[in-house]
Amino acid sequence: MSRMLHPREQQLLGLLMGLVCFPHLLMQPPWLAIALSLCVIIFCSLTPLLRSKIPAWLSVTLAILSLGVVFQAHQSLIGREGGVAILVALSIIKLYETRTLRDAHSMFLLSLFTTGAGFLQGQAPWQAAVALITFLAILSLALKLENPLLSIRISTQTSFRLLLEAIPIALLLFLLFPRLPTPLWSTPSETVGLSGLSGEQMSPGSLSQLIKDDSIAFRAEFTQNTPSQDQLYWRGPVFDQFDGERWLPTRNAYGTTPQIIALGPNVDYQITLEPHQQNWLLALDLPTKAPNDAALSRQLQLLRSTPVTQRLRYQASATLKWQTVGDEGVTQALKLPSKINPKSRALANSWQHLPPAERVEAALDWLRNNGFTYTLNPPLLRQRDRIDEFLFQSKQGYCEHFSSSFAFLMRAADVPARIVTGYQGGMLNPGGNYYIVRQADAHAWVEVWLAGQGWQRVDPTFVISPSRIESGLGNSFQGAALPMMLRSDNFWLKTLRLNLDVFVNNWNQWVIGYDDKRQLDFLKKLGIDDFLSWKFLLWLGAGLLLSLGSFTLWLLLSNRPPPLDLASLLYQRYCRKLAKRQLSRAPHETVLQFAARCQAALPEQAAEIETITQLYIQARYAQDQQALLALKQAISHF
Repeated sequence: MSRMLHPREQQLLGLLMGLVCFPHLLMQPPWLAIALSLCVIIFCSLTPLLRSKIPAWLSVTLAILSLGVVFQAHQSLIGREGGVAILVALSIIKLYETRTLRDAHSMFLLSLFTTGAGFLQGQAPWQAAVALITFLAILSLALKLENPLLSIRISTQTSFRLLLEAIPIALLLFLLFPRLPTPLWSTPSETVGLSGLSGEQMSPGSLSQLIKDDSIAFRAEFTQNTPSQDQLYWRGPVFDQFDGERWLPTRNAYGTTPQIIALGPNVDYQITLEPHQQNWLLALDLPTKAPNDAALSRQLQLLRSTPVTQRLRYQASATLKWQTVGDEGVTQALKLPSKINPKSRALANSWQHLPPAERVEAALDWLRNNGFTYTLNPPLLRQRDRIDEFLFQSKQGYCEHFSSSFAFLMRAADVPARIVTGYQGGMLNPGGNYYIVRQADAHAWVEVWLAGQGWQRVDPTFVISPSRIESGLGNSFQGAALPMMLRSDNFWLKTLRLNLDVFVNNWNQWVIGYDDKRQLDFLKKLGIDDFLSWKFLLWLGAGLLLSLGSFTLWLLLSNRPPPLDLASLLYQRYCRKLAKRQLSRAPHETVLQFAARCQAALPEQAAEIETITQLYIQARYAQDQQALLALKQAISHF
């Protein structure tokens, strides 16, 4: 029968469960996190008498209540959010019926599973460190409860040593254990998307609301031919339908892709894209080579068949100067709702006598010379003719205001136009030689179609605020309430965060990004082409033998007895002489006990035995050099 837990052991279990659940509680709604935290605090605060009298029905009642509150918080009991929340709630409630060592074993298993579930929320370095600390705490308390005589310090040291011993084998299995291209299981897809650029619509105000969001959208690294800041246009969703207020994407994005003729060198790069729960990818404008699992749409947008639900790394190529041929949907890019924005239409009609390219320049000149202001806080447009309101009244806007108005003017001037959203610029991290592009870098520009050139980029924001494109947001809004990483001050804090991001990026590339493709590339460097080949088995076996052999050697060396001093060596010689007379020293015998037994067996040499024993004690424990010399002579003559 399993023993009962001591009150102190129950308290330690409560504290352990609090540590295990703490990272998960940070992800919960505040009211739910407070309620579950109170459950842990109350359990640890109960007196031993009250804790022993907790009725069984209380745990059942709390479990049923937890189902309700978790469903109220997440509208689901399954999936990543709801499933993890109910796991945490039931694990905490399990404390109230934990009384025996067998119950503690169940709590340890629940704690390990709950710790592993933390990686469903994210796999950042800090989350791995928290999981490692939590695992150390679980192992330490498990050892303590199995052997109550152990102190917390000794059980923690033992657990730490066990973790260190497991690291070589864990690294070996991480590198060599076969990885599958798709997981064996996954949680149901979450319906809530992440904040950031939207591929569903664009309207005035949709991008300016991202200006205070300094979360990372993606990281980009160039192999060579790094473009300048004003050439870093990262192409995302394309909108070619206008309903008078919003710009919408085309219903059928797939079709014949226009031919792209590069008029300059190709730029090769790789992107590490953060999950955004949508099926489009970002690419340097204009993409000429798509990743393997994506394709270019008719609007020259990179699309995947599935949403980006986890961090994605891909390679692509682009050209900074181009011509497109065989464009479809040019007539679609001329459509406008009727009977809206009459002033803008009249302005565009005044350019009809010009060639299309000159109409574009005329519109840019008009924006440049009519007192427009680039601002983070544009006034809300409320009238029915919102383009007219912006162009002729407010004249204050963000990039989406200028791109939307410019695209309308171009269509009204009979020049095909559409809006492209994405990101512009980026911050170079010199420590890792890659660019960090944040949500605050979101941008919108216009593409116009010109005969003989195809779709060409025109950015009306550039004529209003050239510094936004050439130097970034930080130099465009001096003194504005920008995120810290986009401002020009706080140099040392920015440097610290950039150095930290180098570590995070390397973690993402070489730990989280170590997938089946990277593993195969690594194995090929070792001369392994197949997991069933003898070379793979040889490397795996050699690695295991090396790890286990090193561990065995370390155990032998660490447990090796200390070298004997000269007095002990002389005494061993004396013992061997007595052993020849059938007087062997037993392991449990002290020196004096052995001497008494030998004196009884050899009464004629009792005086010599007494002398040798006393000399040995003086030489060994009193460090008497004279006694050591006398001992050597006495044993020689014995």
